[in-house]
Amino acid sequence: MALTRLESDGIRKTPSETRKAPPGIVVFLAVACTIVAGLGDWKVLNDALKGLPKVIALGTIVCAFLNFLVRADFDSFKRAVRYFPVFLSVIVLYTLFSMYIWITDFTGMDVISRGTQKILFQLITIIYAVCMCYLFEERAVNVLFFCMCVTNGTIMLLEMPKYGIAQSISSVITCIVTFGNAEGYVRALEIHDITFLFGQFLIYYLMFAPRGTRQEKRFRRLSIALCVFFMLVGLKRSTLPAVFMVAVYVFLIRRVRNPDRWVLGTGIMVFLFLYLYLYLVRMGILVDFLESLGIDLMGRRLLWSLPNPYYEFSPFWKGIGFEGVTELTGIWYDAGILNHPYPLHNDILRLFIELGALGYTLWSMIHYILYPLYWMKRHDSQTGLLYMAILLYMTVTYLTDNTALYFWSSVGLRLIPMSVSYRVVQSKGTAQRWKPLSAEEAAAEIRAIETGRRM
Repeated sequence: MALTRLESDGIRKTPSETRKAPPGIVVFLAVACTIVAGLGDWKVLNDALKGLPKVIALGTIVCAFLNFLVRADFDSFKRAVRYFPVFLSVIVLYTLFSMYIWITDFTGMDVISRGTQKILFQLITIIYAVCMCYLFEERAVNVLFFCMCVTNGTIMLLEMPKYGIAQSISSVITCIVTFGNAEGYVRALEIHDITFLFGQFLIYYLMFAPRGTRQEKRFRRLSIALCVFFMLVGLKRSTLPAVFMVAVYVFLIRRVRNPDRWVLGTGIMVFLFLYLYLYLVRMGILVDFLESLGIDLMGRRLLWSLPNPYYEFSPFWKGIGFEGVTELTGIWYDAGILNHPYPLHNDILRLFIELGALGYTLWSMIHYILYPLYWMKRHDSQTGLLYMAILLYMTVTYLTDNTALYFWSSVGLRLIPMSVSYRVVQSKGTAQRWKPLSAEEAAAEIRAIETGRRM
C-alpha cells in the first residue's frame, strides 16, 4: 500500500453541500416572476402591453435580496456577481455607439427612447440571469425550463376557449403529424421568443445535461420530448434542423484532440463568414441563389433590399443608432412600400446598419471569440462548447429572423452556460486530492503491512 492518503470526501465540501437551499417563499416568488414575465409573450398581452410584462423578471432581484438576508453568504454572492461585468460589455457597446450616433446625427427623441428601452431590456436579461444563478446555481437551467413549460402550457389553456377543446386538440395533433402545418388554435400559439428558447433547452438536454443516474436519464428524456413538442406547436419547426446541425457539430468536436482550439476556430470562422454573408445580402446574390432552389423567402427580397440606400458596406460606415432600422420600416410603411411595418428579419444586417462597421465588428468579436474564450479558460471545454453550440443555433436564426435581441433567447444564451459552470466548479470541488501521510499515520500503516505479511 502506498504511503499516501486520498481524501475521498474532498478538502472542502461542494457549494451545494455548504449552502442552504433558498426558502420556499423565495423559490415561489422567483418562479412566479418568471412565469408572469413569460406570459407577456402571449399574443393578447403582447398586443396590449408590448414588452412591459418582461420587467416583472426584475422581481428576481427582490428574491435574491431576500435570500441573501436569510443566508448572508458572501461567497455565493461574489461568485454570481462576477458574471455581471462579463456580459455588461455588450450593453456598454450598445450604449456608447448609439449615444455617439444619436448625438452626432441629431436623432429624434422617439428613436432614442425606443433604443434606450431596448438597451434596458437587454440589461434586464443580464440581471435576471445572474440573480437566477445566485438563487439556484446549477439548477437554474432546470428552474427556467420548468417556468417556460408552465408559461407555454398556460398560454395553450388560455387560447383553448376561443376554439373549443375538440378543435384545439385536433389542431395540435395535425400540427405534430404534419410536422408543423396547422391553422386556427396552433396558429394562435406562435410564441416566437419562448419557442426559440426551447431550441436552446433542446441542445442542452440532448447533449449536455447530466445522465449519471436513472432519475437524471428519465428527466432528460422527458425534457427533450417537451422541447420538441413546444417547438412544433410554436411553429418553429425550421429550427429543428438547426439543432440537428449543432448536434453533429458537438459530436465531432468531442472527438478531436484539442476541442478548445476547434471551438475558438469555429468562432473565428463564423466571425469571418458573417462579413461574406453581409456582402451576399447587399449584392442580392444570396436571395437569387435561395430563390433558384425554390425556397419561399416570404418577402425578404424586398425587405433586405430596402435599406441599401441607407447604409454603406464599408469599414468606415458609422451606423444609424440602435432601433434606427425600426424607424426606417415605419417610413417605408407610411410611404406605402410595405403593407405592415415588418421587422427586417435579418439581425446580422440590422446590427451592421445600426452599430456601424466598427460597432458590429466588436459585437461579433465579443460573442464569437471573447465569450467562448472566457467560458473555456475560466471554466472548462464543455462549458465553452455548450455556449458555442447554443450560439451557432441562434446564429442560424439571426440570418433570417429578429432573435438577436429577443428577451428570453438572450437570457438562455447567458443563463444556461452560467448554470452549467456551477456544476463544473462543484465537480472540481469533489475531486479527490492527494495529501501526504503524517509521521504517525505512516508508522501505523507500516506496522499494518508488516503484520499482514507475518499472517
